[in-house]
Amino acid sequence: MGGLLMNLGRVDKEKYLQIIADITPYLDQKLGKYYKIPRYYASKPTFGDVDILVSQEILAQNNYNNWQDLTKSITNDLKISKFKSSGHIFSTAYLDFQVDFFCVKSTFFESTYNFLCFNDLGNLLGKMFHRFNLKFGETGLSYVYRRADGHYKTDLSICLDIKKIIEFLKLDFSYWENGFQTLEQMFEWVVTSPYFSYKPYFDTSKTTEKRIEQRTTVSKFTDWLEENNVQKHYFSKENREEYLPMIADSFKDANLYQLIEDEKIKEEKAIKIAEKFNGKIIMALTNLEGKELGDFITRFKTHFGAKKDNNNGDFEDFILQNSAEDIKQEILKFT
Repeated sequence: MGGLLMNLGRVDKEKYLQIIADITPYLDQKLGKYYKIPRYYASKPTFGDVDILVSQEILAQNNYNNWQDLTKSITNDLKISKFKSSGHIFSTAYLDFQVDFFCVKSTFFESTYNFLCFNDLGNLLGKMFHRFNLKFGETGLSYVYRRADGHYKTDLSICLDIKKIIEFLKLDFSYWENGFQTLEQMFEWVVTSPYFSYKPYFDTSKTTEKRIEQRTTVSKFTDWLEENNVQKHYFSKENREEYLPMIADSFKDANLYQLIEDEKIKEEKAIKIAEKFNGKIIMALTNLEGKELGDFITRFKTHFGAKKDNNNGDFEDFILQNSAEDIKQEILKFT
């Protein structure tokens, strides 16, 4: 995104719309309902690329073996000679302009589209969600669950519905639905949320500073706040868990309390496993360190049933069902 990969430069809105008009008939025929181009604010003057989101579902629907088969077909159809591929992103030079295709899981096709609409609006909203221990991104809205040890966290998906997500922040969804005419209109809308705070944009962390530096819209928003002397500040609760009832009530279908309870059960299981099998125990028994220690742990887990897809079910059962002394004996045998 941003058009920097191909170094083909930016184009004005008229040229951008010409490129869209040229490629749309092909996309409609080739991809049908399985593609989307994120929206932008109406007065946006220049563009660095075209972003085309492609649902992974089309691969099965059209009998493509994989994403590479589809991108090869696209380059052949459009006679594209300049392109670069990196994982799920396929960048091309089309009509001397960068056109990027993104392969997106069908589950998150709509939520990815919504997050990427209107430049970096998703990042501006994400800062407000953060104070509730929530994460807003391409996979929708998630609750960030952290274990007591502080070393493990996981995102619990709670909503993919953009209307519910935006209305949680007490923002008027009709503005998002109808689109924004200018960046300023979008900025004005963001700060109408009672949960907005100007402070994170000035009392910045390294992450925020990097985002302001890299993302033009975030930088412009920071300038706009300063120019308009916006000092609105929401005093969030010190203990974020106090927001749980509010979140659970807003997204009842997510069964957030049950999701958290499931994670706590996993946490208790992990603690029991760590008491019998951890790096310190293995180091004491084998004198292994560093990479050799890591390799040994991987091989040991695989031997006792761990899978490459991070499914440790059989290995975990082995640890839970055997005594600490028996496990030590197995470690010694395995050296």
